[in-house]
Amino acid sequence: MALSVVNSRVRTTAPMVSQPAAPPLRICHVMSADLWAGAEVQLATTAAYLSAQPDVRLSAVLFNDGRLAAELRAIGVAVTVIDETRTSALRILSRLTRLMTFERFDVVHTHRYKDTVLGALAARFAGVPHVVRTVHGLHEPATGWAALKLRVYEALDMLALRRLADVVVAVSSHMAEQLRQSGYRPSMVTSIHNGINPLQPAAPATSARVRRELGISPHALVIGTAGRLVPVKGQADLIRAMARILPTMHAARLLIAGEGPLQDDLVALAARLGITDACVFAGHRADVHDVVAAMDIFVLPSLSEGIPMALLEAMSLGVPVVATRVGGMPEVVQHRATGLLVPPGDDGALADACLELAQRREWATEIGAAGRRVVTEEYTPERSGRPLLDTYRCLSQVRQSDRRPPVTVTRPPANAVPDERERDQSPVERLFGYPGRVIARAIERRRMERIRRDPAELRHALQSAKSILIVCQGNIIRSPFAAGLIQRALGSEASVSVRSAGLTAMSGSASHPNAIVMATDRLLDLSGHVATRLTASAVHDSDVILVMDIPQLVQTAALSPDARRKTFLLSCLAPGAPLEVADPVNGDLSMFRTCFAHISDAVAPIALALSHGTVRR
Repeated sequence: MALSVVNSRVRTTAPMVSQPAAPPLRICHVMSADLWAGAEVQLATTAAYLSAQPDVRLSAVLFNDGRLAAELRAIGVAVTVIDETRTSALRILSRLTRLMTFERFDVVHTHRYKDTVLGALAARFAGVPHVVRTVHGLHEPATGWAALKLRVYEALDMLALRRLADVVVAVSSHMAEQLRQSGYRPSMVTSIHNGINPLQPAAPATSARVRRELGISPHALVIGTAGRLVPVKGQADLIRAMARILPTMHAARLLIAGEGPLQDDLVALAARLGITDACVFAGHRADVHDVVAAMDIFVLPSLSEGIPMALLEAMSLGVPVVATRVGGMPEVVQHRATGLLVPPGDDGALADACLELAQRREWATEIGAAGRRVVTEEYTPERSGRPLLDTYRCLSQVRQSDRRPPVTVTRPPANAVPDERERDQSPVERLFGYPGRVIARAIERRRMERIRRDPAELRHALQSAKSILIVCQGNIIRSPFAAGLIQRALGSEASVSVRSAGLTAMSGSASHPNAIVMATDRLLDLSGHVATRLTASAVHDSDVILVMDIPQLVQTAALSPDARRKTFLLSCLAPGAPLEVADPVNGDLSMFRTCFAHISDAVAPIALALSHGTVRR
């Protein structure tokens, strides 16, 4: 008889019947790998996680030999290099197709324009069932011939993805939304944040050594950045900011690590501004982490970004950061809590942020420590690798769906209390994990698009409703403004109750200052508003629930068994407006203005439908 241990007690069981082991999941990453930049670093980090999984067999095809190839070989990944400098695109396509046919991969995963077009086509020719693409960053500004080539590459990339790819992974929620708006099928786009292996803050002796090598005084305030020297990274704005900082902080030094086509232009700009002696151009550094650790303030002045690895690395080292409010950076940096955010292209704002951190050193240390905690807890290799692996597994299961046994779900005891994460998950997500979230959101998006085309169901629900609940994330911007507009439109004598709440609201919080300003401009007073956290009872007691975006719709519907049928997007009745209302919480007044104009357009037909119901009652 076999023995098993259950709850620390030994009991006898029937003999175990061995099951045939499932074949390993065969994954191939295809990448040009002509640089060692953020995308390459992220692939190396993800590959280390994937290659450690017992049911994964990982391979890579690179178009250049170099640092990434060495990193992948070191962790046991089978690497094939097809040198793009010696091989035409057609020959690359032919070799890729032969390799994929022989290896019989389950998923091919691409990363940039060229490897996506060639890799996706080869996968189709070789009969690979699934293609995944990660978009690490949106296109960089360009002009002339470079801009024309970029548009051609983008068009080919989008054509390949629309016809050949199953999933497009964006590294930030902001980027995912931009991809959906640019024409990708919403159901194929998902977001998975980058992950990073935690870095240990450098010892004081190491930082002192780096400063000596670079000719920087141990007592100087070092403001720095690291990355490719290209226009999109915004280093010119940082140099201009340094010219503003020096009159106040005479001993400050600007340290720029990295190389690229703009190096001579940046050196010339420093000379024109008369700050050459205060600028150190370190060029390429193999010890770039030690260089960043030697900085007092790390600045990322980019004009466009996904979630840059340089930002995660600086925060992981505990260096206080200043970043521009672009792309996915506001998803990582909480303004004035884990770093400072400034508008892009604003050297004055960059200078002010750096000076504030320099003049409040204890606070800057706290900011750096808080940033390190966020990165080490929330941006780990597992946090990025596991949802990607779940996506692979989900795609592989779809291929074998007709041979799988029915899925059974064990119901918890009736008196069981789910934890907060489970309570906010839809049944599909509880069953399938991360892929279930993608599926649930795709289903709800199609449902909302159908309701927008034929809004009779929503209008009927509004006309018979006595209790309306408006939901957003924090209940300090969008939902109180929408509720206030509806209440004002209905008047004090209306028989309809209108309330607002937030999925993650901190109860008792006041409205966002910018929300108060924008609402006041529209003759609406939010100064007395107090945030309320959404509860299952509030969902149950409401006749109609209106939310701002698809993720909120899925989470709200999971709070009560009858919630889904009465939960809708706020913009469903406004066909001329975007379907989802973007959160302006990290934006400037112009973003709040756009958001409130959107809400105003969305609320008008809702108030009209409610008033018709009030008249009949």
